[in-house]
Parts: sequence; structure tokens; C-alpha cells
Amino acid sequence: MSEQTPTTPALTYFRATPALWSARDIPGWREDGRLRGFYTWFLHPNVGIDLVEEKRSLLRDRAYARRLRTSLEYLLEQQPATLGTWHAITGYDIHFYGEGELYGFLLDLHAFFFGDRPGPPEDPDPDRPSPPPHWTYWARFTG
Repeated sequence: MSEQTPTTPALTYFRATPALWSARDIPGWREDGRLRGFYTWFLHPNVGIDLVEEKRSLLRDRAYARRLRTSLEYLLEQQPATLGTWHAITGYDIHFYGEGELYGFLLDLHAFFFGDRPGPPEDPDPDRPSPPPHWTYWARFTG
């Protein structure tokens, strides 16, 4: 009788692909049109939301302020958005050069709305040149 060596299933080295992240995963996104509108338009140069006025409105509408704070904190803690998914949310080609710059901006925005930052963060310059084409995300969308 020959000895049999235990074998493992042939496909054990494949791992399940993580579910793709979308804006619908942001807390409050599905339920609150105002929250969706904020993320869609707050950086758009032709529509733009006045962040100083938005901060004033947060003082008047505490429920919305809680939803916005929860959503910003989710984005900052989880950092789920890539430049590509952020572009899909905002619908505008904002030239963040990396996720670090994107999340730094969101951190400054959170500090302005809910912390001690005296003024809103500076929007990325819409006329700033695109990153070099060898950058993976930009090569897909500018090519």
C-alpha cells in the first residue's frame, strides 16, 4: 500500500476580492440628499459651496451637522476613497496628487467645521497641471 500525502485544494491561494467601495458606503449618503449634494458640489469651481456659509448653517441645523461630522470622520478613519473613487463622487477633475493630499484636505475641512481651524482649507487649484502621465490613475483618465 502506498502512502498518500494530504493535499490541499488547488484554489486555496486565491483570495476573495474585497468589495468595491462606493460613496453609498458613507454614513448618511443614502438617506440625506443634502449630504450627497455637499460631497458632490463643495469643490466644484462652477457651483462651489461657500464653506464659511456652510459652517454657519451647521450651527442652525444640528441634525445635519451630526450627519456631516459622522461622514467626514468615517472618511478620515477608514480612508476608503482612492483618487478615482473621489473623482466619481465629486464629478469634477480635482487635482489632488495623491490620497495623502486628499485626506489632508478632508482633515483640514473637519477641523474648520468641527475643530479650532479659523478658516476653510484652500481648494486645490483647478488650473494646477495634471500629475505626470505615468501616474496610474491619471494615465487612465487623461490618455
